[in-house]
Amino acid sequence: MTKLVNSFLLIAALFTASTFASEDRSPKQLLESVTADLFVDIANVNAKGDASSEAMASIVEKRLLPHMDIKFVSYKLLGKHIKGLRREQAVDFIAAVEHYLTVTYAGALMKYTGQKVIFDQSQLIDDGYATVKTQIVDDNAPAIDLHFKLRQGKDKQWKVYDIVAEGISLLSAKQKEVLQRISQVGIDEVTHELASK
Repeated sequence: MTKLVNSFLLIAALFTASTFASEDRSPKQLLESVTADLFVDIANVNAKGDASSEAMASIVEKRLLPHMDIKFVSYKLLGKHIKGLRREQAVDFIAAVEHYLTVTYAGALMKYTGQKVIFDQSQLIDDGYATVKTQIVDDNAPAIDLHFKLRQGKDKQWKVYDIVAEGISLLSAKQKEVLQRISQVGIDEVTHELASK
């Protein structure tokens, strides 16, 4: 299971960045455009011999985070605990989730070894939500099926909010963990834990 989650995080990091600002492009086209800028950045970092977690975090902040629906993800992670939340707590929790994603994806980028992504020709778009199916191919491991879940905001931009690998939703898995932890120690402690990763 850990191997699947690690692969899941690696692929999530590698293929969720793109130029999502163009509203006339489909989610699939946007995801297909991911590799160019991201791989150029990774190649530049590797060429300089600077493949550090800080360098990868910078790539994540530049290429990935602007194209992820962090606020939506944060609210989904909170689930029922969103009721009664003070504004400051919500702001702090969203910032902690952003930090957590940055650290997680930077770590995943450090593991990149040239895996290839193949996009399915079809995509499902329904009322502001989309699913793009892909397959990750590695010569030394079995292929991994991934479904990217995107949401179209009021500004008509598509942003990634979840990735499902081999039937396992990253968002759902993390939500269960966060909800259980909030019940045990409270929202402020969970926010601190996410921000300290």
